[in-house]
Amino acid sequence: MQEFMFVGVGPEPTRMWGDTPLFNLEDGGKLLDFCEVHDAAVLGVEGFKIVGDKRIPDLDCIADFSSLAVSAGKRFPAASRESARYFLDTISGSDVLLEFVIVRV
Repeated sequence: MQEFMFVGVGPEPTRMWGDTPLFNLEDGGKLLDFCEVHDAAVLGVEGFKIVGDKRIPDLDCIADFSSLAVSAGKRFPAASRESARYFLDTISGSDVLLEFVIVRV
């Protein structure tokens, strides 16, 4: 697996936090659409809330899809994107910003 670099070629992040692109729910969906076109897989997603000048992890918004690399086999990229979409659908806070770990298999 190799990290998939999408900044500058994919959808614009909602916000940059240093060098880290963060996406709200709508923009995160656009990123998943981009990943589908490029057959990229989602290893994980971590949610944050920005409070003042601090990025605070939202422990209810963390997902790890790395186990799908073994269980889904060749379907890993598609299965990870499907799981990520389902995960995004479960997030209720509109102020959550998401960091994605995207890879090419």
